[in-house]
Amino acid sequence: MIKEIQENIISKLSEITEAKTVDVWHGDIEDMLKSPQKLPALFSIYQGCGFREKEIIGTSIAPHDMTFLIVLLNRNLKSHKSGSEECYLIIEKIRERLIEYKISPYGWLWPVKEELIIVKSGILGYGLEYKLNTRTGG
Repeated sequence: MIKEIQENIISKLSEITEAKTVDVWHGDIEDMLKSPQKLPALFSIYQGCGFREKEIIGTSIAPHDMTFLIVLLNRNLKSHKSGSEECYLIIEKIRERLIEYKISPYGWLWPVKEELIIVKSGILGYGLEYKLNTRTGG
């Protein structure tokens, strides 16, 4: 289930032509900055879930909200302004693709927050948190 949902998210993010890399998050952010990456890059990682109270007596269904983090990394050697503007465009395209994106039969995605997570050596990094609400899943 988690793997399938993450693959759906990555597939949807792959539609963003400005992103040169779209993949599963695979390490510490400092390690990622040291390894060669084609930027701008988008990475997805499952962060966990929160369970709600039992809704239906006599079933073992555990409704929950799964959290996925999308990490956007970008570097623009021309200027900080150009790098920021590229990030903003990609963030808007992520929203267009992921807000209310239905991943059947599990549920739909909803944004929780977006935040700047790193500014270092000309690299900008944003974290975009999305929840998948399984209550509406099939």
